[in-house]
Amino acid sequence: MNIDFTTPMTFYELLAIILAALALIFPFFKWVYDKYIKRLKFDFLPSGNISIFFNKSGSYISLGGVYDAKNKNAAVKNISAKVTRLSDKAVLSLGWSSFESPVFRRIANNYETTFETAHPFKVEADMLTPVFVEFTNNEENSGEIIAGILKPIHMKANSDLNTSNTTVQAYDPLFRASAEYKKALLEMNDLFFWKQGNYRIELITEYNDSTFTCYSTFTLSKEDSEKLRSNIEEMFVEPLANRVNCGITINTVRKKFELDNQSAK
Repeated sequence: MNIDFTTPMTFYELLAIILAALALIFPFFKWVYDKYIKRLKFDFLPSGNISIFFNKSGSYISLGGVYDAKNKNAAVKNISAKVTRLSDKAVLSLGWSSFESPVFRRIANNYETTFETAHPFKVEADMLTPVFVEFTNNEENSGEIIAGILKPIHMKANSDLNTSNTTVQAYDPLFRASAEYKKALLEMNDLFFWKQGNYRIELITEYNDSTFTCYSTFTLSKEDSEKLRSNIEEMFVEPLANRVNCGITINTVRKKFELDNQSAK
C-alpha cells in the first residue's frame, strides 16, 4: 500500500495519532508520579487496651492497633517501645516479640489466641492493616535473671518437701519465712518496674527508610501495682501449688490505649 505524505492529515487522523501517543506515554508519567511525586502518609490508630505484665519474662506490655498507609505501600521493618516511669524517669526498653491474632480460634470447646514470631510486614496502600504486638525486654535479659532467682528457692521447696513428712499447707508459712525466700523477694522487688504512678509509652515504628513515633500515657493505681507485684509470690510458691495440683494465678493489668495529642508523625 502506497502512503501519500503530501496529502494533509484530517482532523480525525491527527486526533487518533495524539490519542495513541498519549496511551503509550501515560503509563510512564503515572509511574513517575507514583514513584517520585505522590507522597506516602503513614499513621497508626490505637485499638483496645494496653496489657501490662510482670511474670517469668519480666516487665513488659502488649498493645494493638491498625497501620494506615495512604497513597503508597509501606514495609514495616521493626516496632519497639520505651516505657518511662515519670516519677523517677526510669526507662523500660522493649522490642517486638510476637504478633497476637485478633481472632480467637476454637479448639475442643475452648477459645485460644494464636501467636507468631514478630517479623517485617507490608502495609498495603489505602488499606488498614491490624497488628497486635507483644513486646519483650531483650536488653536486660530479665527472663534469665528471674529464672536465676527462682531456681534456688524452687529447688529448696522441692528438696524440703521430699525429705520431710510435712504437708504443703504446714510447709507454706515456713517456706515464706525462710532466709532464701526473703532474699529472693528482695531481688525480685528490685526488678519490679510497675510502681504506682504515671507512665509514658513511646511507640517507634521503622518503615521503608523512615521512622514514625507516637506516644501514649497511662496511670497505675496502688491497687494496680500491688496486683502485678503479687505475681512475685505466686511464682515463688509454684512448686507448692504443683504438689496439690493447684495452678498459680498470674495477674495482668489493662489500661485504655489512647494516643497523646502531641504524638509525632
